[in-house]
Amino acid sequence: MKSLAILCQKGGVGKTTLVVNIAKIYSKNDIKTLIIDLDPQGNTSTYLDFDKNNKNILTSQDLLLGKTQKEIGFLEENLAIIPSNETILKFNNEKIVGGSILQQKLKSFVFSNFDIVIIDTPPTMSSLVQEAISASDFYLIPTKPEFLAIEGVSQAMKFAKETISRQISISPIFLGVVLNQVDITRSSYIDFEKELEYLLADKLINSKISNSAEVADSPFYLKTVDEFDEHSKSKKEFYKLAKELLERMALNEKIIEQSYN
Repeated sequence: MKSLAILCQKGGVGKTTLVVNIAKIYSKNDIKTLIIDLDPQGNTSTYLDFDKNNKNILTSQDLLLGKTQKEIGFLEENLAIIPSNETILKFNNEKIVGGSILQQKLKSFVFSNFDIVIIDTPPTMSSLVQEAISASDFYLIPTKPEFLAIEGVSQAMKFAKETISRQISISPIFLGVVLNQVDITRSSYIDFEKELEYLLADKLINSKISNSAEVADSPFYLKTVDEFDEHSKSKKEFYKLAKELLERMALNEKIIEQSYN
């Protein structure tokens, strides 16, 4: 089992949209996928039309309390979720003492049947994000292609490095930065991309997600890109990204059937 945290302290960069759609693509291709939502807003559950207040289902609050007795919520055969709600806010400012609780719990037998765990995080640099980083094998930073976003990426990278340096037993790998909501018609885009290529080199993810009303509206209709038309540009882009992330995590033995060139 591998784990991937999606993080950025700036809101509106599409973390939840990436988490949900990448997870859905993996699950549809026989990759057993678990989503852990650490965002108190619980938007991942809302997007997937899952009851985040179901007291019979294991929640992220339960995990952080060290409890794993409840059932994991399955959306379909290969896709499960550990939802979050506002009750997790009390963990937002707690310091990690004696190691990450989430990291310890992910090593338990309860999660051994999953191929990958994807962790959604709040748009903050907080203890919840530290938990996500500490529990992960890899972390990914999404950003909009806007000049001021470079500072946000830099802050997120710095926060991750500081978190890793303070924990003895963790060594998550930085997968890179993925550009989301890209509008190539903007005159500043090429300059912005070149600036990131200079700063990040091979840590700039090759696959990019275009700005799209179809994607932006999909949570309202409880629809993921996997349900889009086969000729959808957005669907093709998300599949390319999903495949590239598997390759960067050395999980490319997992086959994604829909391969777009």
